[in-house]
Amino acid sequence: MADVARASFYEPVEQELRELEARLRGVARGGHPTFGAAVEHLFSAPGKLLRPTLVFLAARFGTRPDPAVVLNLALSLELVHTASLVHDDIVDRADLRRNMPTVNARWGDDAALIVGDYLFAKAYALAAVLPKPEVIAIVAQTVFALCDGELKEVTMERALPSEEQYLERIELKTASLYAACCQGAALLTEAEPEHVAALGAFGTNLGLAFQITDDILDVVGDESEFGKTVGRDLAEGMPTLPMIYAALEADGYAGELARRITRIGKAEGEVRDLLRVIRESGGPARARERALAFHDLAASALDALPDGRERAALRDLADFVISRVR
Repeated sequence: MADVARASFYEPVEQELRELEARLRGVARGGHPTFGAAVEHLFSAPGKLLRPTLVFLAARFGTRPDPAVVLNLALSLELVHTASLVHDDIVDRADLRRNMPTVNARWGDDAALIVGDYLFAKAYALAAVLPKPEVIAIVAQTVFALCDGELKEVTMERALPSEEQYLERIELKTASLYAACCQGAALLTEAEPEHVAALGAFGTNLGLAFQITDDILDVVGDESEFGKTVGRDLAEGMPTLPMIYAALEADGYAGELARRITRIGKAEGEVRDLLRVIRESGGPARARERALAFHDLAASALDALPDGRERAALRDLADFVISRVR
């Protein structure tokens, strides 16, 4: 958590997060040496840990919290997230994540694929012993959603998607996991039904705001701060919301900018030129407004929860998501 160690939303759950980090480092115990090395590489700098933070905060709204069970859910969903990143980096041929080499860059695609599978298997094993079948189902359904979102991405027609199609894809690929963290923890700890619903709505809208912000940073971010290669989606011909808005502003869904954005096999110079065009357009600012709207919906969902330290922390987390540079 070093990059955001002073963020206030961690404070109520610092002890749980320390325990989670220790458990993450022990995930590879008894596994193949390559898996052990990859896990050490992945979790030597485990990132912002936003998803387990959501689990621990949401669990505080339950009527029957069980710290050990909540920890298992948080660990399971963080492993689902990490496994999906490992697989995404293979698909995207990414070399850098969190300013470190990706698993595929360091050990090759074949080993990275198996490491991702191993992490998913560990996640399922943790989920399988959760005491509530509906929460086990949420973990499984989240993995289905992640896979559906990824398949939509890799099989999509090479044309500019509509805003609705883009939002559907990121809800599957990103927001579903945020919702699972919040809703799953609330169900696991027997929160009141209206609190479960509020936390689910918060998680979904927060996830949408997070992904749109991430996609804006992929266009306008500073690579040293962002922690991964800027312009990666553009290089792969994968249109995101700021690109969609830029193309619509220029000449529409079937115009020249849309065709350039969705073209695969771009030269490095063309990617740089397209980044300049998109940055100079109103696309990033309009996408930012959309992200802020989802942030506001997430914040409004919190009004249904009891006031207190945990609700304030969730609001602070939402503010961080929308204001981050990485």
